[in-house]
Amino acid sequence: MQMNEARLGRLDDLLISTNRYSLETLDGLFSAAIVGPAEVDIDDCMAIFDAGEATPWESEAVHAEVAELLKEFWAVIQARVSGDPKIMGEESLPFVDSPEEFDELEDVSTYDGDFPLASDWALGFRFAIDAWEEEWSEWLDESTYPFVGMLLTLTADQTDPDPGTPAVPLPTFEERMTLLNEIPFQLATLYRRRHPEHGRPQRRDESKVGRNDSCTCGSGKKFKKCCGAGG
Repeated sequence: MQMNEARLGRLDDLLISTNRYSLETLDGLFSAAIVGPAEVDIDDCMAIFDAGEATPWESEAVHAEVAELLKEFWAVIQARVSGDPKIMGEESLPFVDSPEEFDELEDVSTYDGDFPLASDWALGFRFAIDAWEEEWSEWLDESTYPFVGMLLTLTADQTDPDPGTPAVPLPTFEERMTLLNEIPFQLATLYRRRHPEHGRPQRRDESKVGRNDSCTCGSGKKFKKCCGAGG
């Protein structure tokens, strides 16, 4: 499932122009909604974006356009987090902004700036944890604490430490790149935990297979001409 750059850009522009954060933040929020323990949908997520200083959509037509773009984007995230990062490769990475300097570099590993890579994505994910705190607090355990630590590290530039607690040190760009590449694997783990039946082969009850249905053995023949021939 893919979404072309023009539609992604249009959605990003509409969100930012109405003070509703960015596409990157939305990616983090939708990702958390899909892999997390709370039963939430697009409207629940957008209620978070609509709070605060968000301005009304320009018209009903624009509102309807946004609704279609959001559905498409949700489907993109759904397909991504439910896939295998090892197979998907770079397509498993979230939509995050990168430094403009990348366009001028032949090797991005030589970048030595301090661009806050994936900070907005992690912020969107944390929005979901905060919004559905009860469900997440019951769900988080030792296996998920490292991922939460990643979120705290990536958003260290946007948050103030609680009184009496030490500030999370700002990560280097190289550390951010490492954490970004780890995100797909963490999401895949959370998705499998949320949907334990995902990816398991479904066995059909042969007693309920119609004689004209495809055979359950996978031969491609009709059931009556294969395993059901003797029935």
